[in-house]
Amino acid sequence: MFKRIVVAYDSSEWSKRAAILAGDMAREQAGTEIWLVCAMGSVPGTMGQAIADQWIAEQTLAGSALLDEGSALIGSSAVIHRELLFGPPAESIIDVAETRGCDLIVMGSRGQGALSGLLLGSQSQKVVSLAKVPVLVVK
Repeated sequence: MFKRIVVAYDSSEWSKRAAILAGDMAREQAGTEIWLVCAMGSVPGTMGQAIADQWIAEQTLAGSALLDEGSALIGSSAVIHRELLFGPPAESIIDVAETRGCDLIVMGSRGQGALSGLLLGSQSQKVVSLAKVPVLVVK
């Protein structure tokens, strides 16, 4: 049914459930592609360039570990494209869905993991409100 799925991941219990569910969906439909995304937030505007570069490097390292964890939960049943997103989380997730031609967004209902605050309930509500494709919010 769904062939191109965005999965928002932040290591919270809810996003872990979302990743596992997306993997299950991919196992049921051959040829499914998944865009696993981690929304790292926006670069704080009050930093100098050197501090901003350091922040980006640290967030990239942390995000890479999250993408590894999310990929393992999804499993090898689908082609997984991995993306770190820098910017407002909800808008960034929706942008990936639109630019990659995805037909479903799967995300947790609240973010409480290592990067708490990035995928809070308000972000999932925003995605549900603004997305042009179906959104599956996992509890």
